[in-house]
This record gives sequence, C-alpha cells and structure tokens, in this order.
Amino acid sequence: SAQSKLEDHSVGMSRWFKSAAKAHHPAMTADEEDAHLQSVETALLKLLDDDIGAADKILTEQNSSYHLLGRGISSFIASMLGVEKELLKEAATALQIAESRTWEDMKKAQKEPSAFRSEIYPPGTEYLLCYAIAQLTSAITAVMSGSVTQAISGFYKLRKAYLTLDGIMEVESQYFKKRASSRRTSAVSRRDTINRMKTQDSSNTQKMSGDAANPSIEAIMEKVPTLNEQAPDPNLIRTSTEVENALGPTISIPPILPTRTKSNLLDQDPESLGITSHTDIFIHSGTRLCYGILLVVFSMIENPIFNRILYIVGFKGDRERGTRYLWQASRFDNFNSAIAGISLLGYYNGLIGFCDILPTDPDAANDLSGYPKARCEALLECMIAKYPTSKLWRLEEARMLAYNHNLPAAVKILNDNSDGNMKQIAAINMFERSLSTMFVHDYESCAKSWIVCAEASSWSPCLYAYMTGASYLELYRNCRNSDLAKAKEWKKKATDYIRKGPPLAGRQKVMSKPLPFDVYITRKVRKWEERAKAWKVDLVDAIGTSPLAEMMCKFGNSTSDGNMANGIDLWNGIKKMAPEQLQKTMGILGWERTTHPEKHKADLDDTAICALLRASLLRNSGKCEEARSVLNTEILAHDRAAFKGHLKDDWALPSANYEMAALSWNEKDLEGVDSQAKVLDCEQWLMKTQKWGDAYVLDTRMSFKITTSLITVKRHKKIMGY
Repeated sequence: SAQSKLEDHSVGMSRWFKSAAKAHHPAMTADEEDAHLQSVETALLKLLDDDIGAADKILTEQNSSYHLLGRGISSFIASMLGVEKELLKEAATALQIAESRTWEDMKKAQKEPSAFRSEIYPPGTEYLLCYAIAQLTSAITAVMSGSVTQAISGFYKLRKAYLTLDGIMEVESQYFKKRASSRRTSAVSRRDTINRMKTQDSSNTQKMSGDAANPSIEAIMEKVPTLNEQAPDPNLIRTSTEVENALGPTISIPPILPTRTKSNLLDQDPESLGITSHTDIFIHSGTRLCYGILLVVFSMIENPIFNRILYIVGFKGDRERGTRYLWQASRFDNFNSAIAGISLLGYYNGLIGFCDILPTDPDAANDLSGYPKARCEALLECMIAKYPTSKLWRLEEARMLAYNHNLPAAVKILNDNSDGNMKQIAAINMFERSLSTMFVHDYESCAKSWIVCAEASSWSPCLYAYMTGASYLELYRNCRNSDLAKAKEWKKKATDYIRKGPPLAGRQKVMSKPLPFDVYITRKVRKWEERAKAWKVDLVDAIGTSPLAEMMCKFGNSTSDGNMANGIDLWNGIKKMAPEQLQKTMGILGWERTTHPEKHKADLDDTAICALLRASLLRNSGKCEEARSVLNTEILAHDRAAFKGHLKDDWALPSANYEMAALSWNEKDLEGVDSQAKVLDCEQWLMKTQKWGDAYVLDTRMSFKITTSLITVKRHKKIMGY
C-alpha cells in the first residue's frame, strides 16, 4: 500500500534526525558552511581538470565535513581509476573518517539555529547526503577489494546508503507535490480577484516553506522502522562458496521499491521547482547522481554471486529511472553534474552504444534507456565548453568519435591526451588508445600501448600481456613469408608475451573469484600449448583464428570485472569500424595467414570461431543474407555436443545464436520484409540464448547484451502493437 511504502521509505530516518547529546563546539553558520561546500566543489573540479596540486591544497586547508569528504572522494577516484590495493586501503580510511564526521555534523545542524535552513529539506540533510556518499563510496571500495568478507560488509553499508538516498528522494517528492498543489490553488484563485490572488499566493508560499522545513517532514520519517539487521561475521566467511550460507539464513528483507518522481522533471527548469540555493542544488544533484548510478548499476549486474547478494538485501535496479536521474543531475554547474555527465557518457558510449540490438523507431532519440545520440553529443559539447582543459572530456570526445566510426580521429585525440598529472586518467587514456590502435590495425602501436598499460596499472596484467602477444602475432603473420629476419623477431616477442599471460592470472580478484578474462586466457594458451606439442610445432604456429580479431569482434572487459579503466567498455570494436577497418579485419581471418591452414580447417573450434567473426563482420557491412548462410552452414549445422569438451571454445555456439538475433533485428526495417516476423524471430533467438542452460566462457558478457536486447525488443513490440 502507499502508506506501507511511505513507512518503508524513511528507514532509519527517525534516528537520522534525532537530537544529539549536548557538546561544546563552535556554532554552525550557513554562510561558513556554504563557503566550505563551494571550496570543496572547486577543488574536486580542479581534480577532474588534472590540476592535482591545486585540488590537494584546497582540500587540506580546512577540516570541515565537506573537506574531509572531499579528501575521501579524491582518494576514491584515484583508487577506482586504477584499482590498486594500496589506494583502495587509503580511500577506505579517508572515507571512514568522513563518514564519522558527517554524521556528527548532521546531528549538530539539527540543533544549531544559525546553520543552513532549506525550504525543501529538513535541517542537516546536506550532511546526511555527505554521510550517504561516504558510505556508498566506502562500500564500493570494500566490494572492489577482492575479499568476500569485505564485500559482504560493503553490501550492507551500500544498503544503508541506498535507503538514506531514498529517504531524501521521498522528502523531495513530498515537496514537489505540495508546490504543485499550491500552484493549482493559486491558479484557481486568479479567476477571482487580484486581491484574493495575492492573499492566496502569500498564504500558500508561507505554508509551503514552513511545512518543508518544520518537523512535519520529520514526522513522516518517524514512521519508518530503524534498520537493525547486521552483516554476518566476516570471520565466518572465507570463500565465495560460503556467501549463500552466510547470507541465506541471516536476514529476510523485503525488496526496496525506489521512490518515483515525476518524469517531466528532466524538462523543467530547476528554478521553477524551487531549487535555487547553492546547498539545495548540491543536495538535489548529489542525491540524483548517487541514486541514479545505483539504479543503473544494479540493473546491469550479471555476476551470479552479486545478484544473489542484491536479491537478499533487497536491491532492485531500474535502468530507465536511473538514467533519468543522472540526466537531471547533469544540468548543473558543479562537481555532481560533471560526474553525472561522465557516468552517462561512459554508460552510453561504453556499454549501451555497442550493443547490437538498439531502438530504431522514430522516438528512439528520446529513449533514455536506449542510446539518445543527439542528447549525448549535446552533453559532451556542453561539458567540453565548461572544462576545456580536462583530460577526461577529451577522452570522452575520442570515445564519441569512435562510436561514430571515426577511429583515426579518435586515435589522434588519444595520442595528444596521453600526458597528464593524474596517472589514473592517463592509464584510462592509454587503455583506450590500445583499443583504438587495435581497431585500426596499427599492430606495433597497439603492442606498445598494451605494454604501457601493464606499467601503469596492475589490474589485469594477464590481459595486457596476452594482448601484447596477440598484436605481435599479427606482425609476425604479416611478414612470415616475406621478411624472415623481421618475422623471427616478431615471433619471439609474440611467444614471450603470450606465455607471460597465464602465470600472471589470478593476481586480481572480485569476491575472491579470478577475473573472467584470466580464466579465458589461461584456457586459450593451454590449448595452444597442447596443440603445439601434439603437432610438434612452435607455439605461435599452433594458433589458428586471429586472437586479435577475436578480441576486436566479440569480447572485452565489462562492469562485472569492476575496473573503471577496463570496465566501462564491452569493446565490440566492429561497431566502431568504418568499411576500411571492417575489410582489414576480414583479411586477418584468412587461413592463408596461418602456418598450418589445413590443420586448422579440420578443427571445429577454429572454423566455428572464424565463421562467427566473419558473420559478424558481414552483418556490420550490410550483408545479412551472406552472414546468415555462414552461421547456418558452419556453426548451427553442428550438434551442440560437438562444442563441448577439454579446452573447447564453448562460447561459439551460443554467440552464433545471439548473432542470428542481431541479423533478424537488422533485417526488420528492410523494404519488403515482414517486420513483425523479424522482430519475433529476433526475440526467439534471444530467449534461446538467454536460457542456454550450460555455463560457457565469458557468459556474463553475453548476458548483459541479451538483457539489453530483450529490453529493446519488448519496447519495440509495445510501440508497434505486436
């Protein structure tokens, strides 16, 4: 019921706003608080603008709650961009200090009459938001630590932050309803006399201001029960297999149903909503930023262990509402807005934009859960104008160019953007450069870039070494029959780096599990080593289908791995390629480039992978009929059991099923085609792939694309009335 939902929404709010014990501290003043807030916002924007020295100087000038949180956020950003364990520990310490202080100041602000008073939020809400931000970022560092025990505690802290944000959203929702009601009353009164209109407006304004700031909102919050569940004892959990045992019997919490707000807020001027003071803007934008990120991330998580934990603690994602809140947060000229912009562009250009099945209907540009291209381009243009020297926005500009099939221009920006004071941003830039040079088939630059990635970040050394070796392999194949001396040099480098990868696997873990790509690479290299021994050939001569083409076309790290440098891009380089790059990629799949083509042609693993990549390239070149023929004759014609076995590439068959869905989606708008039949055929292939049953290598990456595709198909069917 609405009443029970309202009661659920103010979890802990009674204790949030209880009076604190008397203590002797300097009185809070609204002007001083606002000065501290503006100072920290300036510092954090300088941090994003690569001016680390100036940012650090400002953040260490004072010890206010805002400054302590600013230092925590600075450490958090550094730790997330690089995911280095020492940085994660430093961030956790700084955030814990900020968490304690913001809680104290929130209670103090309740009592101090000279502290900031809002017409929208109860006294102390600005510090309550800071407290939630500290909890949220602290929880993320715990999850990213790689430890199951810390991750479990992090999820409980995440729940509390989520409920705090939801409570603030509920306060806003009530305020907007009262404001709308007041305006309706005023509109009616205008039909009477001007004097009566003035009297009514004055009365309504005074009433609304009083209701928003006085204990009546607190009375709403008092109805909410206190959150009293505790995280299981971390000492009782040692491995990921014990997660369910630890969580299952511990609690039973009903799902959290996120607060909904009017969808047209995105199109309204904040001033018209009464959001005018600097602190109110901070609360409004900050709450939407954090809440929006959580809703989007929760909607995308495909990791089974994470999903189990999210289900038990009551989280439920909502992609459409989450993106809408982020767009609302991006409208302001502050740090919250900048982070919202980065989050949106990373989400659209790094994840959604590179899915194969996206909305194509006339209203697709307004579908925030799809890919609103024009809106994204306008956002990027706005952010570049605000922060013209920021390395982050230049990076996003390069990603946008890549999405628009202009890879050479993207590479140029990334080359010019490589130097910077913040090594974590430089590492992301180098990672993006490694991908883009790979997609344009500049193998030597690609290899060098991956080597620099390994030097700049310790997140995925196995992947960096493997990608370096795969780049050198293409150089070896280029001159294998034409320049023996050069071929020998490239062959040695390819061998050394490919073999270097597997021993580095497992150094980074999430929830005590190795990264999926570490597992994939280890299996792949082991397969080649066994084949080389059986064929009595060198390692690189036992490799069949181009590993680099495989990475370009089908794979990449995703958010389930957790790395921000690697983690916001599914790669899918084919969608970034212009016709010239598509043709080059098709060229490196030729069997004549391998040392023993006759052996590879007789191996179903090799032929199936090659066929899958060719079909994907053909589809992106507009040759759907030819692509369908390749899939049917070279992959789908084989029995499912043929793809199972020791070190088999079991991902080829489910990926071929997904590719069939993408083909039907591409064909639905062709002239003379039964559009409805194609949409339904697309849906059937997606459902078949989603219900595959057997686990296969990198299935979490496929799961994300399938989920996004099914959302798109469902939306399209509703619009078209299918």
